[in-house]
Amino acid sequence: MASLQPVLLALLAAASAEPRPATRQFADAVAAFRRGDYDNAARVLPSLGEALPRNRDYFLYFLGESRFYAGDYAKSRSAFAELAKTRASRFAAIAPWRVADCLWMEGRRAEAAAAYRKLARGKEGDQAVARFRMAEVQAETGHGTVGRAAAARAFMQIHVDFPAHPLGVEAGKRAALLEPASARAAARGEPSAHERLQRAATLSGGRKWQEALAELERLPPKLPPELAAERDFAMGMAKYRSRTDYAGAARLLLGVAPKLSGDKAAFAAFHGARALSRLDRDDEAIVRYRKVVARYPRSSWAAEAQFRAGWLDINRGRFRAAVPDLRETLGRYPKSRFADDAAWYLALAYHLEGEQARALAAITNYEHMARGKGEDLAMRALYWRARILARAGQSAQSKRLLRDCAARNPWNYYALLARARLRELGEPSPEPAPPWRGSQPAPLSDPVLGRVRELESAGLDFEAGIELKRNESGILRRNGKPAALPFLLASYQRLRLFYQAHKLAEANGHAVLGDTRIFWESAFPRAYPDAVASHGKAAKVPELLLYAIMRKESNYYPFAVSRSDARGLLQLIPSTSAEVAKRLGLTVYPDELFDPDTNIHLGAAYLGGLLRRFRGQEALAAGAYNAGARAMMRWCDQWGGRPLDEFVELVTYDQAREYIKRVLAIYARYRHLYGQPLELPLAVNAQYRKDGTDL
Repeated sequence: MASLQPVLLALLAAASAEPRPATRQFADAVAAFRRGDYDNAARVLPSLGEALPRNRDYFLYFLGESRFYAGDYAKSRSAFAELAKTRASRFAAIAPWRVADCLWMEGRRAEAAAAYRKLARGKEGDQAVARFRMAEVQAETGHGTVGRAAAARAFMQIHVDFPAHPLGVEAGKRAALLEPASARAAARGEPSAHERLQRAATLSGGRKWQEALAELERLPPKLPPELAAERDFAMGMAKYRSRTDYAGAARLLLGVAPKLSGDKAAFAAFHGARALSRLDRDDEAIVRYRKVVARYPRSSWAAEAQFRAGWLDINRGRFRAAVPDLRETLGRYPKSRFADDAAWYLALAYHLEGEQARALAAITNYEHMARGKGEDLAMRALYWRARILARAGQSAQSKRLLRDCAARNPWNYYALLARARLRELGEPSPEPAPPWRGSQPAPLSDPVLGRVRELESAGLDFEAGIELKRNESGILRRNGKPAALPFLLASYQRLRLFYQAHKLAEANGHAVLGDTRIFWESAFPRAYPDAVASHGKAAKVPELLLYAIMRKESNYYPFAVSRSDARGLLQLIPSTSAEVAKRLGLTVYPDELFDPDTNIHLGAAYLGGLLRRFRGQEALAAGAYNAGARAMMRWCDQWGGRPLDEFVELVTYDQAREYIKRVLAIYARYRHLYGQPLELPLAVNAQYRKDGTDL
């Protein structure tokens, strides 16, 4: 036995020394690249050319990128040139740009400029970089005053077209250095007034309001009347949309409106009035809204101005005073998109004033107007007719309508309210059992799937999911939806493309698959479950509430960006995230909000603070998550004595009001599928905490 021991040890050592599979080596090299170890990745990858025989384009992409950042530009260019010939690859469009980048870094600037010039006709790549480098070559090769002036114009146009790009700023400096002194009398190399206005418009279009304001403030105080009006209008809207200076916005917009014409004048006057309402100067705002209607009765803003004149009185609890303007909206603008809201608030105003006969007539009119315009409007009409009848003493008919409402669309917000009202009356309505039927999906045999499996075996799960998504329509066509849908939905979840599983389930799933487990787990997934469980528990946030908000905010897409620069799964604003991170003892950069774990960590902490502030009331915490804690505290002070159904309808912000309804409906579905049924409370506890633990 003793003589065998060295042999066994040698065999074990030989086994342990066996090389790792090529796919795992490739995965290690990609991991090195992603952590910034480009030299190591560039050294290892060339020997792994056969590691992904079905995905050579991925090999070439990571090889080219690794060599580029390791400084080996010639060999990087060779990889990207080969990749550019792979027309079916997702990298085919960007590869020629990387070839041009390599030429530039090699010092072959004229060739690079020619390549950029050809590529700049399309939409791929960084256009600012391409044009800047073309202008640099133009400046180097141009001769005399004419050549310098042409290069200066090229740089100045970059400065105008890309005001938020780092090279946009540098381009302005280059233009100033090149521009002949005689070309500009006022300030050598400075943009003209028209160019500054164009830069400001581009910045505003990118929602960079403060930068736009800074650009506009550089304009000379004395301008021709037409340009001065354009400046004041642009400054007023930038102040309005940045939400930092409503007083300045109102002054500028109301002042410039008479100097404008047509719909633009009505636009300015309307938004000036809205700025006044944001300052709680509601009496002034109502007067201004009525002037918009009087001066611009046929403009696209007149109907909304007429409606908001009444709506502001609703928001102040002056329900009777709101009636004339709401009725005027219905009389003058019955076909406008605000007519439905006017009809609804008219019914609510009568109901809250105790005029039930008029409320019934108004809700009947609302039902007629809302017919065919969506289930939410129909459910609201049905629920509130029941509430109006109850207040009018017609309890039997009210109960019948509440039962109809609860049964018609069980997971709608108004169905949740109807069940709560029935419980209050001692008549609970049963919920259907969770629809967990169906088996695991059968495997598919499809030519694309070998490529997907190979990427997955190399640890490139995200890339495997992207390739599956790129070929989704073909897989569905070749295999048929009944067979392909379950396979795709399960694969997307395994590969953590929860957003694509959700999108596919919402578009096709229920009609084909019905009430099956695979459909509902895809439509309402427990996305990123480890992060949600860990961070939700630490923040004392119900996991299913986090999922509900994630679905409402981003549909599970980790790279989502909103118009206000909210980012990631839970749509966090970078400034708010920085405050939350600081409280947690972390340093988080804005781009890290696209990382699911980081986003869920900060979002759960923020939501947990809101739940603590509003005494665990999920409806109020959800509304505060959307509108901010200060707004919700104001609504608690104003409407806290009312039941939840009235409280929510009286929330001032349109978006926050509908957000609460939608999150509660999603949360109810999650609770139904994965936990206990949600029983919506009717009472509101308006005693919020004032210690600011939610930031």
